[in-house]
Parts: sequence; structure tokens; C-alpha cells
Amino acid sequence: AHAYPPINRFTLRELKIQNILQNPRLRHEVLFEPKLEFRPNSSGQLAESKQRTAQQYWATIEHGLRTESGPATIAALVIELREILAEMAEDSPKSELSQHAVDLRERLDDARVKQQLARGVFDVNAVVAYLSGIMRVFAPGDRHSAAIAKVGSYVARGRIVRGLRLAFDVLESIKIDVANASIEMYREYMRATAVAFERSHFGLSVRRGTIAGLSEAREWWNRALNDARGSGSSLDTIFFEIARELILDDGASVPVLFRMDEARIVSVRRETERLSIAGTVFLSFGQFLQAIGRMRPPQTQPQPVEFRNAAGKVDFGSLAAECFLLFPESCSVQWTEPLRSGTGPAVPPAAGEIPLSRLVADLMRLAQRALGRTTLPSEAALLERTLLRAARYECPLREVVEERVSAALRIHTETLAGQRNKVRGSACEAMPQSAVETLQRSKLGFLQPAISALSLRIHA
Repeated sequence: AHAYPPINRFTLRELKIQNILQNPRLRHEVLFEPKLEFRPNSSGQLAESKQRTAQQYWATIEHGLRTESGPATIAALVIELREILAEMAEDSPKSELSQHAVDLRERLDDARVKQQLARGVFDVNAVVAYLSGIMRVFAPGDRHSAAIAKVGSYVARGRIVRGLRLAFDVLESIKIDVANASIEMYREYMRATAVAFERSHFGLSVRRGTIAGLSEAREWWNRALNDARGSGSSLDTIFFEIARELILDDGASVPVLFRMDEARIVSVRRETERLSIAGTVFLSFGQFLQAIGRMRPPQTQPQPVEFRNAAGKVDFGSLAAECFLLFPESCSVQWTEPLRSGTGPAVPPAAGEIPLSRLVADLMRLAQRALGRTTLPSEAALLERTLLRAARYECPLREVVEERVSAALRIHTETLAGQRNKVRGSACEAMPQSAVETLQRSKLGFLQPAISALSLRIHA
């Protein structure tokens, strides 16, 4: 077995108040995430790996109970629980709770526990009952009461390993609750002191030589200064402008100055790409509908017609809104996937990718609703070819959409930057008319709410 259980005093120390206040990434994230909080890692590959490790550890402990070292192993786990609780007591801002650290280490002193083991009088039931009582002291409200009661119940029924494993799980949950309460308590302090803290931390990292890429960052900044020479702009204005350009330039590497924002920048770029893809797909879909609408209608099953205006023509506004729903946030399209079997091996989609076959099928269902009839396989093949042509980077349609989306973002973010000292509100944050017209001229008005929301993210 491992020397320590998967949840132990060392893994939980990042949740200590002092460590939270000294965590540069968390201090930075507080500026952007008003609801920032710790959460249990319960999904994804890392969570699955940790779960497997935990299963193996506790299975080994369960097996070890049947050996001579079993009592000593249980005692070691009890002492680890003692240390987690003692450190929680020491970390508490409430002075009356700090005495619990002294009491815990006196009552469950290592030498005393070893002596009880040697005499065969170590009472795990009594010890767990005592620890459960201390756990209730630190548990906020009654949220963990039922789980704490189960710890003692399992141990009393001889299911010692299950009870101890649950005790560690409950302590992690309590620590997370306490840490989140600490974040809330110190949130305004961390926001108010963020600039001074980050400047100090960055300067210390530079002096220690722990930051790579500083020369490239200096070159990036010096180029910006040279480009802005003679413009009369302040350093703040120059920085805000080049930062916006950096965020919107998908091919630009991210300078080390933005190392804590790189994931955010990548997310914005991915969202910009999603909007461009959605716009390109919709305009291609509109061309496809117009093309098959001019053809002689095939003998197919009629159905109710949707997306029509008062004149009986296709209402591309409502159709665009429905089409946009096919593209969830941060998604992309897997253009390389063959639509039909026999055209080559299919490449499995990555996380967040929409397979081309699914996109074509969803759009064909929209086409049926707009045309008022069922569609043919040959028409699905035509739509696939239309989309693949538009997906090419050199396609004029795609270039126009990307240019319009980028232009609208730049106009909106520049306007927001000019208003950054004004009162926030819908009037100040609304998309400028010039940006709205940029989108509407290309039938991309349906992207306006999403582009406006993204502009506010970039501005933040």
C-alpha cells in the first residue's frame, strides 16, 4: 500500500487559508470568476485515474487487515485522520477551535497508540467515535452529519476499511467547504490587493529565474511601442490595444506575461472560431436551400412547412437562430469524417467536435422543415459537398464570414475600452450600430448576441 491514503494531510494543504492567499493562480482567477470555488474532481480522465488509484489502495488495505500488520495499518490511518483534523484546527481563524489540535495530539499520541497496539487494547470504535465528534465541530451546518454518522456505523459493524475511507472522503468535503468560505471571506481583500500581489510575485519569479520566455515578451512589447510611436497614445491604451489584437489573432503565440490567462485566451479564440463556423455553415446551408428550391420538387412525402414569413418565403432569420443551436459553445466541426461508408476509415471526433455526418443529418432535418417535404440521399450528398467547399480556408465565403466576425468583435471591444471608466450597463455594453450593420450586411445578424457576449469577455 501507499505510505499515505489518496486523501491525506498533504493533498489537503492547498485548501489552507494561508496557501489560498499565497496561491498566485487562484488570486488571479478571483478577478475573473465571481463565483470561484473549489470543487471535488469528479469527472474527466484525471478523476478516473484517481478513482482507480483509490480503489487499489483501499483494496490493499482491506487485504492487509487479515495479516499481522492489520492493526498497525488501521492505527496509521487513524493518526492520519488525527493530523488532518489537527491542521484544520490550527488553520481555523476561531481561536476556540485551535485547542482541538492540542487535544487530538495528546489523546492520540503516537507513542500511546503504539503502546495500546502492543497490549492489544487499541479500541478503534472509541477512537473513531471521538474523531467523528471533532469532525462535527468543523462541518458547516448539518450538511455532513449523515455521512459522519455512517463512519461510526460502518466501523461499529466491523466494516472498518469502508468507515475509514468514508471518513477521509468526508474530511475532504469539509475542507472544501471551509476553503470556499475562506475565499468568500477574503474575496474583496484579494481583489483589492491583486495588482500589488501579482507584481510582487512576478518580480520574485523573474529574480529567481523561474520564468522562461521573458526575452520574447520584451520583443513583443517593444514592437508594439515602436508601432505606436508618434500616436500620442498612453502606455495603458497601447497595452489594451495590443492585448485585444493578441486575443483575436489565432496564430499568435501567447507571451509569458499572459501565462495565467492562456487558457482564457485559447477559449476566446475557440469561441471566435465557433462563431465563424456557424456563420459559414448557415450561409452555405442557405445557398443549398435556394439551389434545391429551384429544382423540380421530387415525389416525396409532404410535411408541415416551417420557417416562413408572411409572404410565404423562407424566414432566414428564424432559420438561422435554429441552425445556430446546432453549435454548442466551444465546439468545432470534424470536417475530415467521411459521410458515407466505404470512402475511407472514419476519424473519431475529438472532445467538443461535431462529426460531419451528424451536422449534415441535423441540417437535413432543418431542410425538411423549411421545404415541407422529406429529402433525398442525393440532396444530403449535395449539402455535404457544399459544406466541405465552404470549410476550405481559401473559400471566399469563409473568408468573408471570418472578416465580418473579427470586425464586429474589434468594433465592439474598442468601444468598450473607450467606455471603461463609465458606469456599466446595457446602454454602455450594447453592440455599436456599425458592428451590427457589419453583421447584417452579410446575413450574420443572428450572431450578434453571441459576439456581443464574447466582446464583453474579451474586455473583461
